[in-house]
Amino acid sequence: MGCCGTLGHIYLVVVNGLFMLFAIMLIVPGAVMLADVTYVNQKVVPLMKTLSVGSFNAADLADGLAIVMVAAGGVILFIATLGICGACKKARSCLCVYSLVVLSLIVAQTIAVVLWILMNAEAQSYLKSQLLSQLTNKYSNDDLTTDEISTAFNFMFMTLECCAVNAVTGTTNDFDSTPWVTGGSAGSKNVPIFCCSGIDANSAGAAFTACTDSVSTGYYGIGCYDAFYNLVMKYSIYYIAVGITILVVETLGVFFACCMCKNLGKTENGKV
Repeated sequence: MGCCGTLGHIYLVVVNGLFMLFAIMLIVPGAVMLADVTYVNQKVVPLMKTLSVGSFNAADLADGLAIVMVAAGGVILFIATLGICGACKKARSCLCVYSLVVLSLIVAQTIAVVLWILMNAEAQSYLKSQLLSQLTNKYSNDDLTTDEISTAFNFMFMTLECCAVNAVTGTTNDFDSTPWVTGGSAGSKNVPIFCCSGIDANSAGAAFTACTDSVSTGYYGIGCYDAFYNLVMKYSIYYIAVGITILVVETLGVFFACCMCKNLGKTENGKV
């Protein structure tokens, strides 16, 4: 079968065996999540439902994560099975289909990366404006019980240790036009108690006037959109490294599958 064919056989078996394990690791937790969808903090769900992208909202997308995991796992399992069957049984048809499918994935992934690079800034601006709109129009209470949208924001402030959507720099901030301030519920406060450092659900009734009234000290100085974006970008190097590795592995898989197809074709034609 030749050096390239032998190396290709080993590569396809080992790599696709690992991908089969990875697929199972996606399918099993995905199925468990489908059976018991409690992984999204229910206090934040009302806010997520207001953040829409086209006809979808963030809560629906989060709930669909389990379905995506199962579906992605099934596709990966199918592709890996094709690769292993083609390599082990020397089935030229399986190897050809495997090559075409993986090559299509490489093209799709490349297009997705290019689109992300081109549209990243616009997508960020759109989502940030939506979040700001929800805060400005619907934030009405600095407690955890009265209003579900306000509660969702307050939990977000505590969890991400952030305040408002844009960074708070003083008494003039994103809360100025909210129903909480314009309706008089805020009183002397310029930011909610949940924007104060070290606050939790049990200490929310305490007075932090330096934080809430004068906004001079003790408040979270980063906006929530930036806090979330920084959390995601913290792992960007990991995402890039994994993405490049997957592309290299897929490219080698196509190369070796094509080599085996060529060798098998010669064998079938009686040339070797």
